[in-house]
Amino acid sequence: MAMTNSLPQKVAAGAGACGAHAEPGGVGPLPRRACRVASLRWGQSRRPAKVPVSMPAAPRLLPAFRRWLASAAVALLALSCAAGRAGPLCLDTAVRSAPPPRALALAAAARQEHAAFGGQALDAEGRLIESGYSEAEARRRPSRVPAPWERVMGYWQAVDAQDGRLPTQVAFGAWLPADRGLLRQALDQATAARLQGLGVGPDQGLASHELRALQTAVDRVAVIDTPWSAAFVSWLAREAGLAPREFAFSEAHADYAGAAWQAGLDEAQGLATPYAMRACDLARTPPRVGDLVCHARSDDEGLADFEGLGRILATRRTGGAALPMHCDVVVGVDSASFDAIGGNVLQSVSLRRLAFAPGTRSLDPSYRRGCDAVAPACVDRHMSRQPWSLLLQWR
Repeated sequence: MAMTNSLPQKVAAGAGACGAHAEPGGVGPLPRRACRVASLRWGQSRRPAKVPVSMPAAPRLLPAFRRWLASAAVALLALSCAAGRAGPLCLDTAVRSAPPPRALALAAAARQEHAAFGGQALDAEGRLIESGYSEAEARRRPSRVPAPWERVMGYWQAVDAQDGRLPTQVAFGAWLPADRGLLRQALDQATAARLQGLGVGPDQGLASHELRALQTAVDRVAVIDTPWSAAFVSWLAREAGLAPREFAFSEAHADYAGAAWQAGLDEAQGLATPYAMRACDLARTPPRVGDLVCHARSDDEGLADFEGLGRILATRRTGGAALPMHCDVVVGVDSASFDAIGGNVLQSVSLRRLAFAPGTRSLDPSYRRGCDAVAPACVDRHMSRQPWSLLLQWR
């Protein structure tokens, strides 16, 4: 009888535990699906009793990880608040302050280079209306004026004045391009003077004019194969008189754009910064002469607006992960549009006209979104259709 009474009691106790049992760690009662139904018979049919099955406790977040999440959330909130405070300052500067002298000097240098490249231009619909000189062209006639490819080599001096290693890429059909510097070193080893010093016959090796021709060919190929639009902007900034603490001279647009983003955050928080520009929302800030208008080169919708691009710029260190971008220099503004000049646009220094939305001083949204079949009044912007979102404004 003792056995007869004890087993039902144990079964009942097990059924109760299934609903009330709490695992160590405080995760609460076990869920219904964690219980195994056992049909027990003791002389007669009884209701199925639920027997608890042991389950692992829910993993706890490590304290350090929780602290990291909290600090990251605070940092993002601070960035958002600072960017919000920068907005009114951007607009106030745009409508109340004339461009500083160095901004005008930067725009003037851009116009000078545009003319030297033959004045290539796109209209407000992004159509090529004037063809200029290509980046790889040599002199069309004997002249002391540098050829287009030589001008591009000069732009690289603004980024790499001491080492002279840029531009680097020489593509030749392999998976990776060759290095221009190493190719030039190999050519130097093959000169007639060097080989004769090693005991080679007088008819062997490169003569001086042959060496110069091959060096020129390597340089021209590197100009073609290495993107140079950021080097062009860096050269303009040096021509305008900016120092390294005022502008991040770089082969990547994201480096100087990220520095401007950080300068805007510092400024919004009342911190001193020597940087010459701040980052502003192009959709809300009218451009001035000398400002830079920028966009990301990506199909990622997360980079198509000011906030999305800013989230990357705010955390990316200078020289960090690749973030393809492009920036043009504003060289003229009127009531309906503005003109901007950029390097390596259709393999030249090109001017494009960008129209404001009717009755505003904001870029027409058709440049960013494009047109579709249900919007017959929309203007197709062709080669100027890009996610323009960022304005680098002179402070």
